Amino acid sequence: MVKIESKIIKTNINFILLNIVLLLILFLSGCSSLQKSEDNSGGIGLPFGGNSKEVKVYFTKSKAPEELSLVPVLRKISKDDSVVGSALKELFFGPTKTEELRGIMTEIPIGTRLIKVEESGDEVLVDLSSQYLTGGGSAAMQLRYLQIYKTLKKICPYKNIYLNVEGKSLKTIGGEGLEVTQPLTKINDYTKKQEKTEDVQP
Repeated sequence: MVKIESKIIKTNINFILLNIVLLLILFLSGCSSLQKSEDNSGGIGLPFGGNSKEVKVYFTKSKAPEELSLVPVLRKISKDDSVVGSALKELFFGPTKTEELRGIMTEIPIGTRLIKVEESGDEVLVDLSSQYLTGGGSAAMQLRYLQIYKTLKKICPYKNIYLNVEGKSLKTIGGEGLEVTQPLTKINDYTKKQEKTEDVQP
């Protein structure tokens, strides 16, 4: 009787150990897959594949305390999704950890969400959440405006772009009142001389 119980206990222990090993293998393979996805795409979007395409989103980069520039970074998005909507979502996700280590940043506040995108033959209307207007001085406001403007103009250069916040047409950004024209236009900014034209590879 004791021998039978001993065999049952050993069998149960072996079964438990086998399950633990299998769970560890599944967990490690999942982590490896996620890591590859970030390394390949440069962002938190899709890995390389036949159902994805590249877009450029604009972040900021600092070489010195008062030397900021706008830099395009490649992202992978699904071919089946709206290019404008997907690009803005990637922009709002912000730079990856690897990019941050290389000095790439964003002036768009954390929590900014894309509410909707409406596209027609010659117009694009983008509606953002109110977080987009929070915090930052005049320089930060200029940069966050240009991050969106340049990202959208790269995607649809010949369309008029309109920007709303919580359903209302945006007229100014920030307490110091950076004026916003509708449709959006290029503004003069202090980063122009330092602005990069080459792509930042992920």
